[in-house]
Amino acid sequence: MKREQKQCIFCGQTKLYEVSSTQYRCISCKRTFSHAKQATEMQILNAFIANQSAHECATHLQLNYLTVTKTYHKLRLLLIEHSEALYAEQTNTFSQYDEYYFLPTCKRGKPKYLFDAIGILGMLYGKRIHTLLLPDQFAHLKNLEETSIEKETYARYLNQHKVAHYESFDNALVDFWHFLENWLDHFKGIKKENFIYYLKEAEFKFNYNKEEQHAILTQKLIP
Repeated sequence: MKREQKQCIFCGQTKLYEVSSTQYRCISCKRTFSHAKQATEMQILNAFIANQSAHECATHLQLNYLTVTKTYHKLRLLLIEHSEALYAEQTNTFSQYDEYYFLPTCKRGKPKYLFDAIGILGMLYGKRIHTLLLPDQFAHLKNLEETSIEKETYARYLNQHKVAHYESFDNALVDFWHFLENWLDHFKGIKKENFIYYLKEAEFKFNYNKEEQHAILTQKLIP
């Protein structure tokens, strides 16, 4: 049986030499890599795009949970990088924007949780969304003993004075807020300091279909 010819995952060169039983070094670009590691990362990438949790992915692929969580975090950093690069290119093309406050389903409609809300600014360019986390404007109020009535009054004030510009209420921003709520609800709680990663993942998955997601992240995962 003819042995399959291996090539460099970075430049495509077929002249390689073995560094170890699993690693090769490219004669051309001088980079060291592992085909086995690449194959595992691509399996994890597919699970990430399919919206499997890290636990589901680790169980299905029989991988170490820590390995999967590290790769998921790496992918989220890559899609944040992609989002920021697009933002730099599209800064002058945003046509509509909206200020939104996110709360998980179990806290929505309950004034006592108002100050747990996370502020987001959504901007629209074409049919795609870009999001920015807003500063925590509730920080100075969280230790106060407001009544439910006072919180409801403040919530109405925020709703009346939020930053927003719509050319039409039938637009992708409105669709995105619904998508974000539904998509985040399948996670069993997200720490506030990690919220940006999930927000940007939701933005990425709203903006691109699965084939586009795969192409973008594959290119970034294997530069």
